Amino acid sequence: MKNLLFCPWSAIGILVLRLGIGFEMAIYGWPKIAAGTAFWEQSGAALTGVLGIHFMPVVFGFFVALSQALGGLLIAAGLFTRVAAFILAFVMGLATVMVFQKTGGVFKEWSHAAEAAVACLAIALIGSGRFGLDSYSFLGRRKP
Repeated sequence: MKNLLFCPWSAIGILVLRLGIGFEMAIYGWPKIAAGTAFWEQSGAALTGVLGIHFMPVVFGFFVALSQALGGLLIAAGLFTRVAAFILAFVMGLATVMVFQKTGGVFKEWSHAAEAAVACLAIALIGSGRFGLDSYSFLGRRKP
């Protein structure tokens, strides 16, 4: 606890950002995994339509659900943070475009996906920070 109180405020800020966005993405993605193949096909078809491809919508839908659920947990834990956050930034960027096209540009509809994309991109650029598991080696020693 002593280290937490005497660390730079930016390290705590990164921790708060990671926990908030990570758990939000995990909570947002878990119902999509639990929904099953019918939902994966529907969401995958919408996503592949934005990309201009029209094959394997179930696979793409499952990838979106998995990236949100598992990626969110990885970001919250600070493990493989940059990779997980970059993938989520890409997925949420596509979601922004998809919702923007679907609603005709209604800000209220696409702003949440855009905010998540920007936050994930910021985390991908910043990294896990001092309190992430990325900053520790697998031998238990803190990386320099």
